[in-house]
Amino acid sequence: MSRRLPRLGGHERPANLAVLMREAFVALNDRVLTRLAEHGHTEVRPAHGAVFQYLDDTGTTVSLLAERAQMTKQAMAELVKHLETHGYVRRVPDPTDRRAKLVVPTERGHDVIDIAQGLVPELEHEVGEILGAERVRHLRADLEAIRRAIRA
Repeated sequence: MSRRLPRLGGHERPANLAVLMREAFVALNDRVLTRLAEHGHTEVRPAHGAVFQYLDDTGTTVSLLAERAQMTKQAMAELVKHLETHGYVRRVPDPTDRRAKLVVPTERGHDVIDIAQGLVPELEHEVGEILGAERVRHLRADLEAIRRAIRA
């Protein structure tokens, strides 16, 4: 297993707040990927979360998915292509714009979403066991405050 944090001057680089938040996300997301694999969804990788996280049930254009995920359209198109090849999404004509295509989840894609969403209470309970309910409430409020303030 490789070291997650890079080395600087012979020592592991100190983790700043953003890195710590990302590493906590990665640890929780790894649980989701493990559960998905247990249910036969071995083709889903960490990067595919950018598709599933921002995908509307009624469909979303690749451009909007890319914008929501803060990545290039080309990178998002590659993720969508992989998921389409493996039967998780399909592209359909956009009824409001004949030139555009919508990415919509298939039954297999909905299964991935359902499994991930079904795991949320378990993960939140586990975090509650680690931190305690009161600290989780404060953490949630603090993260929301950071998100709102920085987006404003």
